[in-house]
Amino acid sequence: MKSYSKNLFVWQAAGGGLFLLIVSPLLLAVFQYELSDHQISFLQNLSAIYKVLMPPDDIDIFLLNLAISGIGVLAGTLLYWYKKRKPIKELTSLQLLDLIKKGENEQLEFKASLRYDYHQIKTNKNLEDVIVKSIAGFLNSKGGTLLIGVNADGEILGLANDYWSFGFKTKNGFEQRLMLIISNAFGKDICSKIHVTFYEIRDKEICSILIDRSKRPVYFKENNQTIFFLRTGNVTNHLSTSETVEYLESKNA
Repeated sequence: MKSYSKNLFVWQAAGGGLFLLIVSPLLLAVFQYELSDHQISFLQNLSAIYKVLMPPDDIDIFLLNLAISGIGVLAGTLLYWYKKRKPIKELTSLQLLDLIKKGENEQLEFKASLRYDYHQIKTNKNLEDVIVKSIAGFLNSKGGTLLIGVNADGEILGLANDYWSFGFKTKNGFEQRLMLIISNAFGKDICSKIHVTFYEIRDKEICSILIDRSKRPVYFKENNQTIFFLRTGNVTNHLSTSETVEYLESKNA
């Protein structure tokens, strides 16, 4: 929350300063230049306006500056909100395939399935916890993308076995189950940080989960313990209590 407020303040201050020091003087100078029928040069008009506006000689000019700054602050606020809420840009299948070829990294992880165990050749519901832990790691770090249906070596396995294990024939049931798992683990509010897209690559369907960074710490509950996971490098690690406290303090500094 502190980080959000700090970033918003920076955008507001930049907007207010930009309008007061640049946008408003330039617009007024253009207006005066046209009004004088070009008898006085643009730069002379601009210089005269700066002398009047800064510093203000009377209350009217002060209030004008305040109003101009207020418009700039509003513009900065709206631009920041737009930046935070702009639509997620989906990758094409070719772009995604190129990412898979490059391998896992700090913001990309592969998982073979949601709950079909390729080693035991059967359904293994415990694998759902593995997915949830990976999502927690991304939520607590910088965000990232989790691909389901791709193994650690980058081999595309698809989702057919997961569909079979759930008894689903389409991706809709798979997505509903995935969002239910996430909601039960972290709360419904976290679902807004999760963006699910399905791709067909080499006649196999895979699930891409784009995960935004969470403003609040996200914990995974296991065996009556609350565990904090963090994505670092190409690995998702669980932090000890002291490491978690230290990380969160540095994050909010």
